[in-house]
Amino acid sequence: MTAPARSKKLIAFRDDQVEAITAIAADTHGTFTSTVLDAVDAYIAAHDHTTQQIVDRIVSENAGLLDRLRDA
Repeated sequence: MTAPARSKKLIAFRDDQVEAITAIAADTHGTFTSTVLDAVDAYIAAHDHTTQQIVDRIVSENAGLLDRLRDA
């Protein structure tokens, strides 16, 4: 299996962020990079989940309108 392609981006972390990420990486027996990638993945998943919840709420609140539009 081929590893997914990655693109390199320069991120200028603050010193306190570097210290915190380094500590988390050490605690989880990971690398700095894997810790950052895991955090980014978690952020994206949370954003996607929140977006889906908003869409679901809008669809639910407007079910009658959507039915009328479908039947028009």
